[in-house]
Amino acid sequence: MRRSFLNRFTMDQRGAIGPLYAVGILTFVAISAVGFDYGRLMALDTELQNAADQAALAAATQLDGGDDAITRARDAANNTFADVTGTSPFTNQTRFANDGAGRPITNLSFKFYDGYANDATGTELTSDDDGADAEVVEVTVNARKVFYALTPLVGAFNSGNVIGRALAGLQSGTCNVAPLMFCVPNNGAGVADRTFPTDTDIGKGLKLHMNANQADPWAPGNFGFLNIDFDIHGNPNRRLGQNNSAACTGDVVESDTGVRDPESTALNTRLDIYPNGNSYNCDVSTGDFCPSENVRRDYVRVEARNNTLAANVAGLTCNPNDNSTDWRLISALPNDSNVLPALQGLPMDDCFGTGGCTVLGDADWSGDAYMALHHGSTSLATAAPNGTRYEVHQWELADKANRLPSKKVGYKATLRPNGRSNVNLYCSYPQPKIGTGVPASNTQKDRRLLTVAAVDCTGLNGSHPVDILRWVDLLLVQPADINGAQKAFSTEIIGPARRPNGDSGFQYFGRKKAVLIR
Repeated sequence: MRRSFLNRFTMDQRGAIGPLYAVGILTFVAISAVGFDYGRLMALDTELQNAADQAALAAATQLDGGDDAITRARDAANNTFADVTGTSPFTNQTRFANDGAGRPITNLSFKFYDGYANDATGTELTSDDDGADAEVVEVTVNARKVFYALTPLVGAFNSGNVIGRALAGLQSGTCNVAPLMFCVPNNGAGVADRTFPTDTDIGKGLKLHMNANQADPWAPGNFGFLNIDFDIHGNPNRRLGQNNSAACTGDVVESDTGVRDPESTALNTRLDIYPNGNSYNCDVSTGDFCPSENVRRDYVRVEARNNTLAANVAGLTCNPNDNSTDWRLISALPNDSNVLPALQGLPMDDCFGTGGCTVLGDADWSGDAYMALHHGSTSLATAAPNGTRYEVHQWELADKANRLPSKKVGYKATLRPNGRSNVNLYCSYPQPKIGTGVPASNTQKDRRLLTVAAVDCTGLNGSHPVDILRWVDLLLVQPADINGAQKAFSTEIIGPARRPNGDSGFQYFGRKKAVLIR
């Protein structure tokens, strides 16, 4: 009977799998533990990399060419995304590091470089004083650990230092603007007024020029343009005649050196002043080289009337169909009784005439005299509640037929031997007669408005990235002097640049966004 029991016991296979499970379960637990700890390690790596990415992007937003850019970049990352007090709602945290250093990710280190090209950083900048040259920032999140929780010998092993690293910079774009710039004023000691223009500067005259003038404290040196990469009708030197540009640059904008004489002619087409030939014809399909609907200025058109009977000279009238392109300043006309008063165009601030100002005016201009000459009893306060030329410009446009009529300003008669005269008529055309006026709309700015970059020109020389502080709308008051050495032209400050429909120009004309490089 015992033998039979032993036989049965040795032959019985019930429960035989139990010991195998007992041995196998240990293996399964070990594998699961390794997988769990590896998952925590990967999660920590993701946390730290995300923290590095966000900190690098925050730092890159401050790399605007300012002298203190490096300091501001470091502060932007530390005070927002790596706040040691943990009070910032955006402080990055870790849920997987268990090294006793707390949840906030606060240990950041920074490196700054002067550029990035061909998959390599440029020269490292080791001084905070080099902020103006900083274009790229590298942020490293250092030394967080995972102590393994489920592996054998619990807590005896850890991941070692895990870091996150990111490289970022600013990607700039410039859109919908003519490539013009002006230097903001400085205090005489080389420190630029980075707040210019403020609300108190609205309505002031601003005289600009296209060619170099080292004696001018506002002059940018040997350039006057932004190097925006486009040309117009195959000619890159006539960009000021282009209408709304749909293209945007994708690179850092630099100053454009050299003389650009054709630009003055291109600019003047906005006021219906064209040279001989057809290279600057108004293109009605695009608006290129087309004028504003209100082109009143101090230039008159000279229309010849030869072999005229002496008795008929005084009664000659201007002819809108005359094909003359001879435009002259009223101040340059012969000084005789046949020439009517000047002030045909919007005048600049009186202080420019008295020598009280050179570049920036004081907004005090002969508005009442202008209104009396052109609009009779209508006062400046009626047309322009704030007294600006831009308001007068808009008021005149509101009733073009009655407020912008053409008229003869004067004439000059030269007697011929046969008793007849050759006559030059001096004709004012406040509405365009050569080009087709482009009306302002929700998608189209008045062609007399220029959106110009206000630039800190401190230390700027030659072709170099420019520090664009803001975009400003200017009214083109008087055309460029194409015969002058500086190609000077006159404007009035309207204020911060706005879109054609009047909305804010934020991220419309100048766009900067922080981007990760790697």
